[in-house]
Amino acid sequence: MHLAPTPTPSNGSVPPGNGPLTRTRPIHALPSRNQAFTGRTALLERVGASTRHAGEGDSEEHSVVSLIGMGGIGKTQLALEYAHRHADDYALVWWVGADQPGVVMASLTALAAELGLTAVQPSLLIRALWVELAARRDWLLVYDNLDDLGAMNDLLPPDGGTLLITGRDPRIGRIGTRVDVTEFERDESITLLSRRCPSLSPEDADRVAAAVGDLPLSVEQVGCFLDETGLEIAEYLTLLRSQPIASGLDDRTVSAHPGLVSVVATSRDRLVTTAGPAAATLLDRLAFLAPEPIPLGSDPAVGPPRFGVRLGDTATAALAVRKIVTLGLARHADNALQMHRLVHTLLRARLPLGEHAVTHHAAEELLATITPGDPDTPESWPEYGLIVPHVRELLSSVAALPRIQADAAAFRALVLKVQRYLYVSGQSRSAVDICRMTRASWTDRLGADHPDTLYSGYNLASNLFELGEYAQAREVDQDVWERRCRVLGMDHQDTIRSAHQLAADLCDLGDFAGARALDEEGWLRRRRLLGENHPDTLQSAHYLGSDLYELGERERARDINEDNWRRRRQVLGEEHPDTLHSAHHLGSDLCDLGELQRAREIQRTVLGQRRRRLGEDHPDTLRSAHYLAITLHRMGEYVQARDLNEEVCNRRRLLHGVDHPDTLRSAYSLADDLCALGDYARARELHRDTWERRCRALGESHPDTLRSAGAFANVPA
Repeated sequence: MHLAPTPTPSNGSVPPGNGPLTRTRPIHALPSRNQAFTGRTALLERVGASTRHAGEGDSEEHSVVSLIGMGGIGKTQLALEYAHRHADDYALVWWVGADQPGVVMASLTALAAELGLTAVQPSLLIRALWVELAARRDWLLVYDNLDDLGAMNDLLPPDGGTLLITGRDPRIGRIGTRVDVTEFERDESITLLSRRCPSLSPEDADRVAAAVGDLPLSVEQVGCFLDETGLEIAEYLTLLRSQPIASGLDDRTVSAHPGLVSVVATSRDRLVTTAGPAAATLLDRLAFLAPEPIPLGSDPAVGPPRFGVRLGDTATAALAVRKIVTLGLARHADNALQMHRLVHTLLRARLPLGEHAVTHHAAEELLATITPGDPDTPESWPEYGLIVPHVRELLSSVAALPRIQADAAAFRALVLKVQRYLYVSGQSRSAVDICRMTRASWTDRLGADHPDTLYSGYNLASNLFELGEYAQAREVDQDVWERRCRVLGMDHQDTIRSAHQLAADLCDLGDFAGARALDEEGWLRRRRLLGENHPDTLQSAHYLGSDLYELGERERARDINEDNWRRRRQVLGEEHPDTLHSAHHLGSDLCDLGELQRAREIQRTVLGQRRRRLGEDHPDTLRSAHYLAITLHRMGEYVQARDLNEEVCNRRRLLHGVDHPDTLRSAYSLADDLCALGDYARARELHRDTWERRCRALGESHPDTLRSAGAFANVPA
């Protein structure tokens, strides 16, 4: 099967008769058209009949068409041909490789950037993209190779335009109109074989097509293979007949793709003879990574290192890559190797089971040769986006291996960095999945008390907390903290970090006294170990101030936050995120103490700085706006408070969902504003809804739930 290169935007003139557009130029970003595309007339007509273009005055809802079939059946090429034929019918056409959520995120982020949208976190950028697409009907998105619908729920576009999906899982056919993609007709196979290998006679092409069962991928690969290797048809057919299990033609338990296994096995054998056993061993290791682009690094001995895996010295790496690509085992684009998913699977399958564990371990070590930047730095995030699919693949496949050895140490360090990247970039749902796999695997192979196992548990709890899963986060944090106390000691910085994170769980679960005890102890330990002005000590003081605020000790909380703000400005600078956190909390203290003018001044300053540095939709920006609205309410500026709270509430619904604790805090404040403005009916309904959601999410006895119950009861009839 033809593997198309990475999509690149192509801007042309706006096609007439397509309704009003939201942009002055079309955006068409598709892989290059397959010039050898063959046949499929009836299927293309069915896809066309199933789609509806969303133009001006069109009352139809958006259309979804799912192309379903086995791997290698030609779904991708069918979707690509349709998109190119109908590109002028849309102002926006964008191709998304949907194999992994991380890859989808990167592609959609690129689309958002092309539309001129900006945000600090990828997840926020996607939310902005959905808003843009929901407002228009002139777009076509293609989600290619969507196999895990559950992981993609948050990454499916809104109603409005046309969505074309390809995938192997029949359940994907439940989305929109299902179109089953089947094998080539014989004349289609012969035509494609003749294009890929012009020396083939029509009679020979017919014999080859019959031998490979007219599977489009096999037809494509065999045609290229015959052209590149020059094998005689009789020789090739003998190979298929003499090794039917290897070719997959007869043994469907090995492969459901007739002919493909034989082609892959032969190509690997030729790799040994043309590039040496080391190249073939490298190929096997690559097959244990994900079937996604694998960035290729450089030899650090000859110049500045380039991001990617290190395949050896320059000459060895160049030979291996060249031969792997020549034999059709992978494609090379944008300084990355990408193996087709079927080639990837069959290369694994051909290895004896006894070699899987050793090769898997070697693949971990190979991936760990990548040296990405600081995961807290947004400039490094594109690099991490390329790594995530391979880390996920290695973690998900390790459970099936015999318990021979632990994961490579360098690989574990990389996994922990990836977990951190997912957390700081706002991809907590993906992070939770990876952290859970990691924690289970490392508990089994390293032990529950190993430092890496504990750190993975700590990261898991952090992401659960961000998702508002406070009870689950507390359970994990409690376990990690107790183990760190026992293994590392009470004074170890990791132990203190766990104590503070557990305190945050307790605080949001309503146990303010328990949170205060942990945070105060951590603060005292850090003062003794690190000094009063160390950033970690100031972080501990910040946590303690938050607890005191929740406990109603507003004056002491204010004093701590005021002192902390002063120290952080001296140590970290005026606009450091931690400095802004202190200013934010000080503003809240001042508001509750009735110092409203100063509170508003500080909150407006922090909000402005966060908007400039983080963007409108960053959670910290929204927290600043929310607390400024509370201050405006207490100053009697109800209209301004309502407008700001309504904006924040809407943004939080898009960012977190309607049941997230932060969203419910905004809804509660907005209901108070409505009540103050005399809109009792809407206020009562919003307080009721918030109360019911808090009962389900937090429990009936949680302080926030009780506040909602009281507010609902006190709204005038």
